[in-house]
Amino acid sequence: MPKLPKIRWKTLPAGPRWLVYGVLLLVGILAGGAITAYGGMLLVVLLWAICMGGLCLLLQFTWHTAFPGQRLRDDPAFLVSWAVGSAVGVAVIAALVLYRNTVYHDDAINYFAKQTLLFGSFGQSGFYGVHVLAENLLTADYKMFMNLFISVPYLFTSRTIDAFMICYALTCFVPMWFALLMAAKKLAEGFPGCRTRLYYPLCMAAMVLWPMFLWPATHGMPDAFGLVFVAVILLLCADERFETLSFARLACLFAATFALILTRRWYMFWVLAFYLVYVAAVLAGAARRGRFAPVLGNLLKFGVPSVVCIVVVLLPTFRTILTTDYSDIYGAYYGGGFWNNCLGQLGTQGAVWLILCAAGLAAACTVRRLRAPALVVTASGVLAMALFTRTQSLGDHQSLILAPAYLFGLFALAASLCALRRGTVAAAGAGGMALFFVLNCGNALRIPGATLQTSLLSGESLDLTRRTDLDAMAAVTDFVLEHCPEEGTVYLNVDTDGYSGTTFAYSDPAHPQLQSMILWESSVPSTHGFPTGIWSSEYVMVTDKTDEGGIVGPINAALRGDTPASAHYEYVTQFPLNGVTLYCYRRTSPPDQAEADYFKQVFAGYDARWPELFSQRIDAYLAASSG
Repeated sequence: MPKLPKIRWKTLPAGPRWLVYGVLLLVGILAGGAITAYGGMLLVVLLWAICMGGLCLLLQFTWHTAFPGQRLRDDPAFLVSWAVGSAVGVAVIAALVLYRNTVYHDDAINYFAKQTLLFGSFGQSGFYGVHVLAENLLTADYKMFMNLFISVPYLFTSRTIDAFMICYALTCFVPMWFALLMAAKKLAEGFPGCRTRLYYPLCMAAMVLWPMFLWPATHGMPDAFGLVFVAVILLLCADERFETLSFARLACLFAATFALILTRRWYMFWVLAFYLVYVAAVLAGAARRGRFAPVLGNLLKFGVPSVVCIVVVLLPTFRTILTTDYSDIYGAYYGGGFWNNCLGQLGTQGAVWLILCAAGLAAACTVRRLRAPALVVTASGVLAMALFTRTQSLGDHQSLILAPAYLFGLFALAASLCALRRGTVAAAGAGGMALFFVLNCGNALRIPGATLQTSLLSGESLDLTRRTDLDAMAAVTDFVLEHCPEEGTVYLNVDTDGYSGTTFAYSDPAHPQLQSMILWESSVPSTHGFPTGIWSSEYVMVTDKTDEGGIVGPINAALRGDTPASAHYEYVTQFPLNGVTLYCYRRTSPPDQAEADYFKQVFAGYDARWPELFSQRIDAYLAASSG
C-alpha cells in the first residue's frame, strides 16, 4: 500500500474543509439523538448539501486534473455553451412533462415512489429515516442514492410526479451535461485548431436533444445521472499510466466508481467491462515501455483495496447479485441476446446516428493520442452490452451503458469537423450535424402527419399525446376512496392501453393514500408470481383483455368467466376508459381448495419453473388464512 500523506485540515482548500465539517455535523447529530428523532427532514437537507457539495468538489478536482493550469472562467465558450445548453435541456424536459398530463406507471414510477418513501420515513423519525436509507443503499436493487440529490428542490414543490422530474432535470441532468462536456473538451485537445465556439454548442445539442436521454428523463427515470461518474472516471483515467500513485486522484476515482454502482445496478456491467479493458490497455502500454512490473504493482495496490472496500460495504447487494439468477427472473425481458440487441439499437438510435458515431470513432483512431481511449471506450461498451444481454435485453434506460461510446464517437466527429482549416466548411459540417440532432429529436416527438417511420432516424417515441381520460380515472379512484378504508386494498388487474395499477395509484397527488390502497400486477411471472392480492382485497377490478400474456390475462379470464374463482365474487359496477372498461367485483367469500387448485392449473406452466412464486405461495396463503 502506498504511504498515505498526512492531512492537515487547516491547510485544506475551503471546499473539502466544509465538506468534512458537514460530514462531522451529520455524525454529531446522529450521535446526539434529539435532532435525529424529531428533525428528520433537517437531516434530509444536510444529506443533500453533503451529496451536492461532494459532487461539485469531485467535478472541480476532475477539471483541475484534466486541464492543469486552466481555470473554468478562462473558457467562456465552455461556460456559455453549458449554461445555455442546460437551460434548453431543462426547458425541453419540462415542456414534454407538463404538456402531456401523462400519468406514469411501472418502472417509470419507481424513483418517484422512492422519493415518497425517503420523505415519509425521515418525516416520521430521523432514526427511522436513517435506518430505511441505509437498508436501501446496502441491499436494494433500486437505491435511493439519486433521490438524495433531488431532495431539497423537490421538498419545496407540490410534490407531484411532474415536479419530481423537473427537479431531477436540474439536480441530475445539469451536472451530467457539465461532466460530459468536460469529457468533450478533453477529447477536442486531440484535434488542434478545433473551433470551440462551434464545438461546445454542437456537443450540448447532441446531448440535450438525444431521444435516448429524453425518454427516460420524461418518464420518471433519472438514470442518466450515472454518466456524471462515468465522465469523471474517463477523465481521471485519460492520462494516467499508473507509473505513480496520486492519493487524491485515486480517492476521487474510487468515489466516482462507488457512486456509479450506487446509481443503478446495471451500470456495474460498464464498470466491470471498462476496468477490464482499461487495465489491459495500461499493462500493454507499460510492457512496451519496459515498465510492466511496477505498473502492475501500482494497479494491484489501488485495485485490490478498492474492490475489497466496495464489496465489504455493499456485501448485501453483492450477495443478492451472486445468489440471484437474473436470467431467470428477467426472462420476460430477454429479447434474444447480443446480436438481437444490436439490431434493437439500430431501431432505437437510427442508422444515421450509428453511422456518425462510427465515423467519429474512426476519426479518433487516426489521432495517435486518441487511438487508445477510442478503442478502450468502444471495447468497454461492446463488452458491457455482451455481459448485460446474457440476462436481459437493453431497454430505453439500460441502453445508457452504451452512451459513453456513442458520445465519444459524436464528440470526435464534431471536433474533427470544427478543426477543419476552412472555416466555412467547418461551419457547414457543424450546422449539418446540428440540423440532424434537431430533426432526430423532432421526429421522436411522433407528431401526427409529420413523423417519418424510417430506420434512418431514432425509433424512440417522445409521445405528445395528452391524456383526456383524467376524469374517467378519477371516477375509479373516487370509488376506491369511498368504498375502501385506508387500511384496506383494491386490486386493479390491468396492463393495457396505457393503464396499469400504478397509473391509478399515483394519479391523484391530493390522495397519496391511494398508493398503498391500490394493489396491482405488472404481469412478469418470474418476478411477481401469483397475485394473492386478489384474495386479500375486498374489491378486484379486471378487464375483458383475457388474451394478454403473463398474469393479467388469465386473472381477467378467471373473474369474467364461469370458473371456480368467479363464484367467490359479485359484480358491483364498471368504469369506461379510453379503449378499455374496468369491471369491479367484490369478494364475497375467502378462497377455498377448489379455487386454489384452479389457479394452480391455470399457471401450471409458470409453476413448473417458479413453484415458490405460484403453488407454494398459494398453499402458504391458504394455510395462513385457515389457521
